[in-house]
Amino acid sequence: MKKCDICFKDYKGDAGIRIHKSKAHKGDHQTKDFKFKCKFCDKRTETETGLRIHHGIVHKGITYPEPFSTDEKGSRTKSVQDAHGGNHADDLLFKCKFCDKTSQTERGLKIHHGRTHQGTTYPEPSSTDQKGSGTKSVPDAHGDNHTDDLQFKCKFCDKTFQTERGLKIHHGRVHQDKDFPGHCYKNSTGSTAATKDPYAKSVAKEELLRSPSVPLDMMVKIDKATVTDQAIDRLSDQLEECKMSKKDSSAASEAMNSFTDSFLTELNKISKLKWFFFNSGSFYDKTRNSPDEFDLMIYPDVQVSVDFDDKSVLGFYKVKMVSTRVPELDGTVTRNDYIRPEAYKTYVFELFDRVLQKIREGRRVTKRVKSRNSPAYTIDYKAIPGKKAIDVDLVPCFKIEGWPPVAKRLDPKWISYDSVVHNAMKSCDVVCKKCPHDHPDNNLLWRLSFAKAEKMLMKHANSSGDSTFKKDAYRFIKLYICNMKDQFPGKIQKFSSYCIKQFIFTEFDNWPKKPTEEVIIQRNILKHLIEGLEERCIPNYFLQNDNVLQFIPTDELNLLCRGMKMEYEKLLGNK
Repeated sequence: MKKCDICFKDYKGDAGIRIHKSKAHKGDHQTKDFKFKCKFCDKRTETETGLRIHHGIVHKGITYPEPFSTDEKGSRTKSVQDAHGGNHADDLLFKCKFCDKTSQTERGLKIHHGRTHQGTTYPEPSSTDQKGSGTKSVPDAHGDNHTDDLQFKCKFCDKTFQTERGLKIHHGRVHQDKDFPGHCYKNSTGSTAATKDPYAKSVAKEELLRSPSVPLDMMVKIDKATVTDQAIDRLSDQLEECKMSKKDSSAASEAMNSFTDSFLTELNKISKLKWFFFNSGSFYDKTRNSPDEFDLMIYPDVQVSVDFDDKSVLGFYKVKMVSTRVPELDGTVTRNDYIRPEAYKTYVFELFDRVLQKIREGRRVTKRVKSRNSPAYTIDYKAIPGKKAIDVDLVPCFKIEGWPPVAKRLDPKWISYDSVVHNAMKSCDVVCKKCPHDHPDNNLLWRLSFAKAEKMLMKHANSSGDSTFKKDAYRFIKLYICNMKDQFPGKIQKFSSYCIKQFIFTEFDNWPKKPTEEVIIQRNILKHLIEGLEERCIPNYFLQNDNVLQFIPTDELNLLCRGMKMEYEKLLGNK
């Protein structure tokens, strides 16, 4: 399928897109780009092929004449080689290696490749004369003699590629949960041979995890679709659905403040360590859709260090005890002073059990059974009579002072206060989330978390003054996901608010500078999200080359993609 670069509608081939553009986007292009003029009407096309298609549809029964191309001054020149056989520069065509498209300039071929073959690497072009013989337009630097019938085959699916680099990019997008095993290439005789590249996986990730193909501000600028009354009503209804009454919000906040005070007081009584906490999650960054979700990060006053030098598993690192001997945590520390996350989580969860048996609020608490791999101790707190129980996640962690060297330096232009960014980068934390990779030190790896930075960035997302819609755009996506979870119980478990935040922060980086209709912004954000779900790739905003979707099941991503497409259609006013 080919995609129109103006309205992003799909068509079966280049010819379909050219016909569509000539009808739907007449006037969106400069006339001089359409060099081939029809002799029987005022129609102009970019290529002779387009002119032939037009002639076959509109002027049936009339013999197709020799076409003419028109230069900027209006003079006409033949588009085919002159009878005297002169060697003109225009006779040399640059041919695309991925389709039958030809261009008279290499720049034109690059533009075609960027629009039509975005998922592939731009190859060295071949120049083709009128007789069809091909010669390379640039000498091959390493002297390889590549042929078009040489294809690199993926070992995990039926995809084949004409370049090894294309195969690496495909593997990084579609099969990130598998190690790159080398590839098979097959020639025209059908025989195959294997080769191994130990750096393929890292190369694929470096080239893959990038910003969306077209930034949000550009997408908004070229969005010509009408904003219908139905779409406006749809967004307004969702905004009302996201709103909470101040009474409910205040009551939940007061109940949680009381619970937190009692919990921390009792925890510090039964433990010889000094424990602290910080609030995270949607209630505290002002993006909540309901008053029944709270997250508390709980950590002891001990010094630890993170082994950031070991970069074998991106986002997961070993943590070492630095403080002098802490007898209470002896059972969680190895002989080399590395802290075992599973042992630490088990010990702290036992402390939480004891605390809830002691405090008065514990009588209104029900412990929820969660996956063993979950880093959170989750409870349902029946705080307010007649209201839904509050979902509270208590997350054991260690606080790490300073900004990790493996993380990107934050410079969000959409936050107007330098102090916010500075404070966000003062610390991070590590949590007991099991590493999904097969690693010899798997039982020692902790997940690096940026909960505090996420909270501060989201809380002040609207501070720059260019728009007050950023946080609402995030809340709408959370609402879509929440509604889908209710509609398909148990089907969406891995995709969380964490994934949405990593996605939306990049959208904030490319937010439109000029005031824009909110419906247009939201539907283009959805378009980017659909693109990420289809490609199974949403880059981590804080860690370079980390894909937050790589371990989410394909069925779950496909379900989410279908749901987002339905929401997108509604914002187009089609449903």
